[in-house]
Amino acid sequence: MSCSSTWQYAQRQLQQYSRREPSDTVLYRTVHALRDELEWQWESRYQQEYGVLRNIVREALDAYLNCGVLAHGCARAHCESCGHSELIAFSCKRRGLCPACDAKRAHIFAEHLTENVLIPHPHSHQVWSVPKRLRAYMRYDRKLTRYLYRAAWSAWCECVADALPGCRPAAVMALHTAGDLLHFHPHVH
Repeated sequence: MSCSSTWQYAQRQLQQYSRREPSDTVLYRTVHALRDELEWQWESRYQQEYGVLRNIVREALDAYLNCGVLAHGCARAHCESCGHSELIAFSCKRRGLCPACDAKRAHIFAEHLTENVLIPHPHSHQVWSVPKRLRAYMRYDRKLTRYLYRAAWSAWCECVADALPGCRPAAVMALHTAGDLLHFHPHVH
C-alpha cells in the first residue's frame, strides 16, 4: 500500500465521527485509580531514581482524566442541512500520555510532512542518542535535552556537508525520552 493511499484510507475512516469512551480503556482506569497513590508514594519509592515528581506530570495526568469526558466540557456540532447535532467532548491536547490526542496530532503532522515537505525532496530517518554516562544528568535536569538537539543538528550538518558539498541541510526533529523497554533513554529522531 503506498503512502498516499494509506493517508486516503485513514481520511475516509475519519469521515464518520464516533465519540470515544476514554473511561472504558485500561490506561484511563489505571490512571484514575492510581493517580493520587502515585503522588503519595513518589518521594519514598521513585524520587531517588527518577527525580522529583514534576508539576507538569501531575497536570498532564489530570488533563488526561478530563480528556474526552463530556462532563468536563464539550461543544455542540450542528449540521444546518439535515439538522443533526452531536456533542464533542473537549480534549486535553497533551502529548506523550493521551493516546487519542497523540494519534490525532501525529496524524495531522505526518500528513503535512508527507504532502508538503518530504515527498519532493530526498530524505532519510536518523536517530541521535546520548552516551549512557550522560543520561543521568538529563534525567535530573531536563533542560539539558536542548543540547541534544544542538548536537544532533551539528552532526547532521557535518554529515551532509561531507556527503554533499554545497547542499543545504534541513531536519524535522522529535525528542523521545524513553527506549523500547520504557527506560530513560533520551534520543532525537
